[in-house]
Amino acid sequence: MKPILPLIRIQLLEFFPISALKNTADAGAKKRAKRRLTSTIVMFLACAYMAVTYTMGMLKGGLDGFTYTLAPTLMLVAGCVLGAVTTLSKAGTVLFSSASLDPLLTLPLSRRTVVLSRLFSLYFEEFLISAGMLLSSGVCCQIVVGTLPKAFWPVLLLTVFLSPLLPLGVGGLVGLFVNMLTARMKNKSLLTTVFSMAFVLGVMFLSFNAGTLFTNMADIAAAMQDRIFRLYPPARLFVAGISGDVGAFLLFAAVSLVALALLALAAVKGFPFFYGAINATASGKAFRMGRQKQTGLLMTLCKKELRQKFNTPIWIMNTDMGTVMAIVLTVVLIVMGKAPAVEALEGVFGRGDEVGLLFGLVIATIQCMSLTATASVSMEGKGLWLVKSLPIRANVWIRSKLLVSMLPPVLGGLICGVALTAAWRLPAWNALLTVGLSALIGWAFSVVELSLGLHFARFDWENPAEVVKQGGGVLLSMLVTFAFIGGGVALILFLGYPGAAVLCFALLLVALPVRLVMGKRAEKTLTKL
Repeated sequence: MKPILPLIRIQLLEFFPISALKNTADAGAKKRAKRRLTSTIVMFLACAYMAVTYTMGMLKGGLDGFTYTLAPTLMLVAGCVLGAVTTLSKAGTVLFSSASLDPLLTLPLSRRTVVLSRLFSLYFEEFLISAGMLLSSGVCCQIVVGTLPKAFWPVLLLTVFLSPLLPLGVGGLVGLFVNMLTARMKNKSLLTTVFSMAFVLGVMFLSFNAGTLFTNMADIAAAMQDRIFRLYPPARLFVAGISGDVGAFLLFAAVSLVALALLALAAVKGFPFFYGAINATASGKAFRMGRQKQTGLLMTLCKKELRQKFNTPIWIMNTDMGTVMAIVLTVVLIVMGKAPAVEALEGVFGRGDEVGLLFGLVIATIQCMSLTATASVSMEGKGLWLVKSLPIRANVWIRSKLLVSMLPPVLGGLICGVALTAAWRLPAWNALLTVGLSALIGWAFSVVELSLGLHFARFDWENPAEVVKQGGGVLLSMLVTFAFIGGGVALILFLGYPGAAVLCFALLLVALPVRLVMGKRAEKTLTKL
């Protein structure tokens, strides 16, 4: 097992390039190392920020039934679902077809050593997310609750290391077969994304009972915990463990370790099989000249952006899942009916008259939790020279990225707004309100995120995950989003329709100057990239 240690060290240096900062004299290398280290730190802080926001909101929000067990459990499940989604979409690439794999295979190393080192790279990223969420949530529980069971902290600390294993094992195994299934198909990247989304949404639908969503609002915590247990059954074992049940936690640990062991065994024993199947290409492909249409520069750039997005599964999974989730939420609300929703809002917040406005805001916000704009600049990669060399104004290039980023929220807002308005028989302007909020929030967030993407752009990546999941701009945009969610919902709950007007004005106040400055400095910014 000794040869694996240098490989693990290399993987760790990808996240913490300390030696590059200390030993290299190359200014460019130092800049890249600083950017990589900053991305790692910001990723951890973003997860910690999210955990603190939700944990303090649950424990200090004045709602009955929230105890020290629910908030860490919610963070556990959120991290596991995120880990399963990302592992499912990229496990096949990381383990068997990444650019850095072939050089490793030329070295005198066993397949087991190579595979385990690749698994570690998948694991460590999810470990950082798990640590940021669970530790921060635990600290908040300690501050608010005070006295916790003796088993709480030992179990929580062990769970930080164990929680990524189960989603890594299950998501990795499913991802290998999804990659194999689509390897010989045309548009295999897009098909991989579709299969991945279908798997995740299928699990969520099977675990969710929409008819009982708000049946017992007197104890909203119990209702939420029941949904969590349905979505992720091992969470029951975790809750029992932090409450002092050692046997339940040992079972949780055993299940997690077995899941990872199965993935490792399958990858090591079936290495030639998976390597050949996943790296296969569609046979019989022939060049065929299609009909050429003359389009404007803006439309051409938008099409280029969309093609690149559809060929990058992890990009779609991280930016368009919000729109999918908004549509799922709309279906759930339609099945549930208007009356229970109004009743629930009145029971919890003392008012339910703004039901259309509130859910319109929720639908718009869910879609904008992570948009395309932040990563789109870095995703140009080393091909950015092509954009610079063509007679394209930089502001047109920026507009194309904003339009592509806004497209999913606007379409999702239209679908959700019309469906919910028709099903609940709300006034027709509620549909327009949902579309308008989706467009406004999508535009404002795209502007802010694109400005972050331009500032934190990096083009030396080998795997799109380095940009989509670990980029500093992406993670900072998540911090902005979570702050907006709490503030926006609070404004509407306490002020009603005037709160929506204040929210829209605040968005314009922040985003409009950023957009004007971005347009004014566009040529200079593009030249410096």
